[in-house]
This record gives sequence, structure tokens and C-alpha cells, in this order.
Amino acid sequence: MTLQAFGGSPAVKSQLLEPVRVLWNARALAPDANLNWKSDGQPNSISGALAETHDRGEFEQRTGIPADLAQLCEQLIAAGVRKSEAPDGGFSLDASDTVLVFGTEWLDAIRPGVDLSLVVPHFARHCLDLLLKPNFALAAHIGADLRGVGFQILSFWDRELAGQSTTRGDWRGVQRAAMTATAKDTDPWSYRVATFIEAIAWPVQSVSREFAGLFEPFLFNWLLYLETAFMTDEERIDREHLLRGWKAMATAPRDEAGNIDFDPLESLPESSRVISSDHIMRTMDRMTAVREAARDRKDEVIRALMNTVLTLVDSA
Repeated sequence: MTLQAFGGSPAVKSQLLEPVRVLWNARALAPDANLNWKSDGQPNSISGALAETHDRGEFEQRTGIPADLAQLCEQLIAAGVRKSEAPDGGFSLDASDTVLVFGTEWLDAIRPGVDLSLVVPHFARHCLDLLLKPNFALAAHIGADLRGVGFQILSFWDRELAGQSTTRGDWRGVQRAAMTATAKDTDPWSYRVATFIEAIAWPVQSVSREFAGLFEPFLFNWLLYLETAFMTDEERIDREHLLRGWKAMATAPRDEAGNIDFDPLESLPESSRVISSDHIMRTMDRMTAVREAARDRKDEVIRALMNTVLTLVDSA
């Protein structure tokens, strides 16, 4: 069934959007990739409040907007926001105006009746193309094998978006190459790039439903890398040890209950050091200063991605 935004009705758009605008302008909603609505312990999200539901199917039925698009838009906002508890038991949001304005900007951009089903697939294509460019922030950390797989996926996606077909055999070859490239890769900064590319090695419209969740750790890694421009050499080395530690914990074998029966950091003493609570407490003020220094660069990346969404919505 083809979705029509707001059921094709400007009146429905206004009825749904205006109460959300009031709540968002009062910072009474918290952006989240999940549809939060009257969830225990969680403030309502923008999209949850829009449709007054936490159910994807109900959200799409009530708004005519693909849930994957709503989740992506909130994820982009959340990437540029620091949420903290307020003294009254509520929460506060710390972010630049260029990030916060997107809370309702993407909804304002939607024309009633438009079919938005291809916005996320085209956004996914844009992001993959972006990370394969030679001037991408992490380009020096992306190996030739991984890059080659990315270009294969991009080629297949372009065929799909042009209405041409690909076979299951085509994708099996790409998926095997992606797993091999990920297994061979040892650069600490490319792990999240590798797992992202491996996860999206499927037809783009099948990836679309889960894209926000797959994109989130990659975007986090990208924004984290931007902080290194404001670090000392020693701090950059420590950041790499941190990434190696995270990778070791993420890839450690687990039992059926999801538990790790050994210390994955035992063979990584430097990673263990930088992950320790003692190190985190001693460097907390300094890392806060680094994050603040990098904020403008991060916001530029986030805002550019938001603008891409707006362009795709406008051209749908």
C-alpha cells in the first residue's frame, strides 16, 4: 500500500503538527530514533507525539509518513543534542539552533499527499556515496577492499533505484566480500565503517526499514573522529585504544544468554586503561572541552545531512 503524507489533507497536517510544534518549542519532547509515546521512563519523542503512538504501523497509518523516515530525522537531531536531567526531574536539551530547528522543519517540508517511500533509500545512497569519496573525513582509514565492496553496493543500488533488477547471486557475492573485508580490517577507526558497509550489503529498499539503526553507530564514529582535530597526539592515541577496546567487547564470543565468559580486554592493557573509570574521571573535563571545541564541525556535518533529507522530501 502506498502511503500518502497526511492523507493528502492540509487540515490533517495542521491538526497533527501544530500541537507538536508547541511541545517542541517548549522543549517538552526529546528526539529519539524510537517512537516514544507514554513509554515508561522515557519522554515522548517528536514522532511519537505526532501520531500519539509507539507502534510503527499505527504511526504510518495516522500520518502517511514512513516510520523509517521519522526515525532517521529524529536520529539526526539526537546526534547533535546533549540531553541531561533537569532539577525538576524533567530533562533539558543542549544543542545549536541549526540542529534544533529541524525538529519541525522536516515535517513542515512535507506536502500533503506526497509519497515519501523513496526518501530513505535515496538518503542511504547519498551516505554511501559520501563515505566513498576521497575527501571523506575517515577516507584515510578505509582500506581498498572495503572501498571496493562499497562501490559494488553503490552500483547495485543505482540499478535498483533506476528500476533494474539484481539477483540473489549478485548480492551473495557482495555479502561474502563485505564479510571478508571486515574480517581483514584492523584500523580502529574503520571498524564502524566496515560493520556499516557489511550491514547494508542488501537491496536498498530492504535496508530502508532498518537504516536509521544501522546508520547510528557509523554516524557516532564519524562525529567522534572530528574531535581528534582538537586533541593532542597522546589523546589521539588513547582514542584509538578506546576504539580497540570497544571493538574487542563488541566482537567477543557470547553464550546463549549473551554473556562473555572471559575478559576481552585482558590482552589489551592500554584499552583497559583508557576504559577504566579512573581514566574517564581524570580526563572528563578535558574531553568535555574537546567535544565543545568540535561542536561546530559536528553541527556542520549533521546540518548537511538534514539538508539532504529536506532536498529529498522536497523532490519526492
